[in-house]
Amino acid sequence: MKFFTSMKTLALVAGMLLAGTASSEAKIEKPSSGNVVISKVFYAGSTRLNGATPKNYMLHLYVELYNNSADEVDLQGMYVAFANSDAAANAWTAADMTTENGMSGKAVVKQIFQISPDASYVIQPGQSVVITNSAIDHSQIAEGNVDLSTADFEAKSQNKSFADFHNEAVPELKMVATIGTTDFINFLNPGPCGIVLLASDTDISNKTFAKGKDSGNEYTVVPMYKSIDCVDIVKQKTPSAEDKRFTESYDAGFCVTDSIGTFNGQAVVRKTAFIASNGRVVLYDTNNSSVDFVATNDLSLRTYSQEVSGMSDSTLTIPESGFVAVNIDKPFCGPKDLYFSYVNVSNNAATTDLTYYNYPGDSLLLIKGPWIAVGKPGTYTIKLSESQGVMKVRSSGMTWADEDTKTLTGSKASNMIYKFQNEKGNVGFKRVAAVGGKYNTATFSDGDRLYCAISTAIADKIAAANGATNNADLDFIAWHGVTPELITNDIACVQVKADVQKQAIFNLQGQKLVRLQKGLNIVNGKKIIVK
Repeated sequence: MKFFTSMKTLALVAGMLLAGTASSEAKIEKPSSGNVVISKVFYAGSTRLNGATPKNYMLHLYVELYNNSADEVDLQGMYVAFANSDAAANAWTAADMTTENGMSGKAVVKQIFQISPDASYVIQPGQSVVITNSAIDHSQIAEGNVDLSTADFEAKSQNKSFADFHNEAVPELKMVATIGTTDFINFLNPGPCGIVLLASDTDISNKTFAKGKDSGNEYTVVPMYKSIDCVDIVKQKTPSAEDKRFTESYDAGFCVTDSIGTFNGQAVVRKTAFIASNGRVVLYDTNNSSVDFVATNDLSLRTYSQEVSGMSDSTLTIPESGFVAVNIDKPFCGPKDLYFSYVNVSNNAATTDLTYYNYPGDSLLLIKGPWIAVGKPGTYTIKLSESQGVMKVRSSGMTWADEDTKTLTGSKASNMIYKFQNEKGNVGFKRVAAVGGKYNTATFSDGDRLYCAISTAIADKIAAANGATNNADLDFIAWHGVTPELITNDIACVQVKADVQKQAIFNLQGQKLVRLQKGLNIVNGKKIIVK
């Protein structure tokens, strides 16, 4: 295990979610890989209650989408596409997605629907969106106790099977491409019925016929680099990779219900990877449906397992300084009184210092890689996950050196290397000694491998914040992120009073604020949350 302090996991603890960012303002993101996932698919159908005929029932099928991130996400214009489900001889499969066929990096879909193209549709962290053909209560009609009256979108099909089972209070799921005149979500039972989420700016104009044909039904060819998430669902009766519609680059496996046969009343659902201290569930996402999904008999909406899967235990020791650099080889989480930080080196008009991102251990499933752990001295237990972290973007400033000697070359030869220093009372980034008049070469050993490479232009900008005149004098960049002293449990939710507003106010990164901001503030060393 690639730790430079020993590591082993902890049972998740309750506490308050304090997701740290460089700003106290909430972010609204666009859907992107990892932040919105296909979380549950009920495609198998079930049987009618009380022996009613016809026996088989399909009106209560649905797809659930989930905001797996810690930020709000706006689904406006996002496409939900269903893969080509023709018989094997005519279907475009994952094996056909080759350069030879002109299909490399693509997928063939039979239907595309679109969410709210004309208005924002923002979902909160941990919130689901349910799409279906019939948004009514089906619990008194068929097995499975499925009540879809609270679904978010309904395909307003005029097909006789669905036309009399609509819920006019539920917004329309807009159909933008289909085979023939089929105007409903055409789930295939027993499969395959792969699903892919596509960004709102995806080109959906390219068409093709069934494999080996030059006429007939027209399918849509979509570029998979625009995919947000995809799930390959294969046949229930004969589960096989031959039924895959998406290449391994986008889904390395496939999923299926485990009760072989049709109308078995089962769905496939993502496993739970992590539960934040505020109860928000983070779902498994390794881009491998064989790993991420399990079959379930629980068809109720917006419910996920409270049992965390795929965690292992590690321990982390914080030295007397309150800081330690670690390079963690798996996504991870920890207790609320241990923070993980990284820094970004930016160059813009507002640059006066490094930018600090601070995350409580129990707020997110953090991505693997180099971090600075902050806490009171002692040994802590953390969890390592087999899923991937929900935060996808790594700092461009903080780097872990795998080699013992690093020399910046080319366009970065004039940049300066600052190595992380965690001496008690003197934490920050220390510039390496000059070699031949340059600061672009550093030597590393053991756990001192964390560094930043900073241009002279950026160094000039951040000099004043660190008591220097310009880049030539900037020998040390002091730590201005979260400190052990700020990590306490005495968080107050208060009404804002005039006398509080006049006191010195800081954000979690230690930056002075003009006024109290929504979220977490530091006033006279105490944490105050403004709602």
